[in-house]
Amino acid sequence: MSLAATHARRGLTISRQLLQRHHAGKAVAALRLNQQERYHHPDPFNPKTTKGWKAALKEAEIPRTKFDQEVAEGLELGLPGASSIEDKTIPTFSRGELPHFAGINTFLKAPYIEDSKSVGDYDCAVVGVPFDGGCTYRAGTRFGPQGIRRISALYTPYNYEKGIDLREQMTLCDIGDVFTIPANIEKS
Repeated sequence: MSLAATHARRGLTISRQLLQRHHAGKAVAALRLNQQERYHHPDPFNPKTTKGWKAALKEAEIPRTKFDQEVAEGLELGLPGASSIEDKTIPTFSRGELPHFAGINTFLKAPYIEDSKSVGDYDCAVVGVPFDGGCTYRAGTRFGPQGIRRISALYTPYNYEKGIDLREQMTLCDIGDVFTIPANIEKS
C-alpha cells in the first residue's frame, strides 16, 4: 500500500471519529434544550420581564386635575347625559377631549385663542405662518401650518414611554395663523 493511500485511510478514519463526536454533541445539546423551559412570550404580569410595566406604573402617578377640570367644564357646558347612561361624567354635547377626527383642528387639540392679547396666560402658544411667496421652485409651504395641525390631531398630549401628560405639565394654546399677503414678501 502506498503512502498516499495510508494517509487517505487514516484521514477517513479520523474524519469518521470527528463526525461521530459531532453528532453525539448535537444530541446532548438537543437533550439540554428539551429540558429547559422556554417561553415565546414574556409573562405580562411579571414586572421584571415586561418592558411597559414601568411606564404603566408612572402613568398611575400622573395627577388628573386638568382632566377632572375638563370633565367638570364639559358637564357645565353640555346637557346632562341620557338616563340610560350610568356614567354621569359623559354629557350630551361637550365631552372634553374629542377624537382626532372631530372638532376644530388645532395643534394637539389645544384650545383656540382668538384674542392674541390673552396669549400671555399660557405657557406655550402655537402660531402658524402660511407663506411661500419667497419660494422659487417648490411652492406649497403655505399649507404647512394646516398640515402640522392636521397630523398633530392624531396624537395626544400624553407620552406613554416618558409618563408625561402635557395637560398636567403646562398650558398650551393655538392662536391660529399670521395674516399674510400672497406674493408680497415685504408686507407679509
